[in-house]
This record gives sequence, structure tokens and C-alpha cells, in this order.
Amino acid sequence: MKFNTPFNWMNDTLSIALIGAGGSGSQMLSGLSKINYSIQKLGHKGFSLTVFDPDVVSEANVGRQNFYPADVGQNKAILLTHRANLFYGTNWQANPVAFDPSAYNFRIFDLIICCVDKAQFRADLVKSSNDIYNAGMLLDMGNGSSTGQVIFGHLGKVSDGIRLPNVFDFYPELDGMSDSDTPSCSMEEALSKQDLFVNAGVVQPALNLLWSLLRHGGVDHQGVYVDVKTGESTPINILDSGLGKTES
Repeated sequence: MKFNTPFNWMNDTLSIALIGAGGSGSQMLSGLSKINYSIQKLGHKGFSLTVFDPDVVSEANVGRQNFYPADVGQNKAILLTHRANLFYGTNWQANPVAFDPSAYNFRIFDLIICCVDKAQFRADLVKSSNDIYNAGMLLDMGNGSSTGQVIFGHLGKVSDGIRLPNVFDFYPELDGMSDSDTPSCSMEEALSKQDLFVNAGVVQPALNLLWSLLRHGGVDHQGVYVDVKTGESTPINILDSGLGKTES
């Protein structure tokens, strides 16, 4: 089964929200800049990107994330968005606050890319759109110490065609799952929680999936499971959940 890229993705400016500019998000933004530049050279209108993150760069972030020692103390979203705009001539926007699914009109986005580790946030994001007919898509990335997954799916209901299940369809246990919010105070402590390149191992297949959608007109998988310790990468075949379709 193949999922064909939505028509407006290929013909209009693609509106994207990037939620989280830390371990995965900072590397995702760098990759989005490269994809945007490349597809514009091929005649596409490119991206309109808004980056959400309330956090500032800490010393423990340097090296593991796309930040440098001189970046410590600066807001992640503002810093990375400014850097992308400077390097590539884009006019992307930074919003140095936490994305609130209950208050923000996320339906203005064609694609939401979620790079937030908090399980409850990811559940709330999807639950807020469960009963809405919405053409928007969700590209979700989650990871542990050395493993992770990328899942691309629909945020809400669809009126026709394939409905790709989203991360919450795969993992309903995200709702109510507790998270550790204890920040890492040093590089050593941070690396004891996550391998250095686990975020990169998750981001790369996510970028490849997005590139295939925009360059080749579709994908034959909707995500990937990765394990950076074993080197294994397993595609998630497309599943048509059928949820939320109107009856014929």
C-alpha cells in the first residue's frame, strides 16, 4: 500500500509547526532547512515554519544537541530559527512558548512535527483533534536511551482516502504515562540517560520520509523503528485504520 502526498503539499507553501527544538528538534530544524532549500530549487514553494520551545540552552545540551558553548542561556526556538533564516534566507518564525493544543489553532498547519519527549503532551495533542475532520498530518518522534520510532499519521478524521493511524493509535498508553522532568546538569549525566546519537538516529529516517513525500509524491511506509546499539532499522508498513471516515 502507498500513501500519496496530499495535493496541496505539492502545489502550495507547506505550513509546518515544529514543536520542540532540543535533542531531536534542533537536528530536525537543520534538516528542514536543507529540504526547504532543495525543493525550492526544484520549483516548489517551500515551507512556512513556526518553531515552538520555551527552553533555554544549558551546558548539558551542548554537543548532544545542535548548540555551541556560546549559545548557553539563549532560547532554543529563537536561536535556531534566527540561524536558519540567516543561513538560508528564510522568514521562519519562532515562538518561545510551550505549544498548547487546547488553545492554539493547530489546524492552520498542514504538518505538525512533534519532537517532545513528554508522553502526556503527545497524547493531549492527538486527543484534541480526534473528533475533527482535519487534513493535517502529524510526524511524531520518540526515543529512549538507544531506541526510538518515527510515526507519520493523520491528526484527525478524514472524509475519504487512506487514514494513517498516528502515534496515539499505536500507543494509547501515552495517555496517563508519567515522565521524568528532572533536567540533566552535566554532559555525563545526560549521556547516562541517552546515547549521543540516538536523536540523530531517529531524525534521519523522519527527514527521509518527508523528503520522499515531497520529492517522490508518496511513501510506502509510515514510520521506522530504530535501535542505534544494534544498528537495526525496521520500517512501519502503512496501515489504513479506517477511523473517522464518512460512510458511503
